[in-house]
Amino acid sequence: MLERILYVVTTTEESLKGAQFVAGLAIEAEAQIIALSVVDTSAAGQLARATGESESEIAVRMEEDAWHYLYDVEDTCKAKGARIVVSQEEGFPDAKINAAARRFKADLVAVARSRGGGHAQSRLEKSLMSLITRLECPVLVV
Repeated sequence: MLERILYVVTTTEESLKGAQFVAGLAIEAEAQIIALSVVDTSAAGQLARATGESESEIAVRMEEDAWHYLYDVEDTCKAKGARIVVSQEEGFPDAKINAAARRFKADLVAVARSRGGGHAQSRLEKSLMSLITRLECPVLVV
């Protein structure tokens, strides 16, 4: 029985599309969605070194982008009639997601797999593999 679904929201179009599926699943199971975005603060430093921008400016932009996607996911889920709360954290995604799954007592962790590439996607894929092996609840990749 699903009561709480932790949906990991990334700043990708696939994450927005995945919200449709997760909302339907939550409605069917009468579960609540906890939408979580984790801003990888270490990436801000790497981007700052590569672009010459300040680390704080990049970190703020990353947080704002993450909130934008969280609110879009929230709107999508509410429009379908699903119960949802949103949360954002900073840190390494696999550790934060694992901790959130325990804290919220998630019955399922769902994440949309992106088709994109690059360094950020590679880190997310590694985080997913780490999650699958460390989480105590099922993981659904949509």
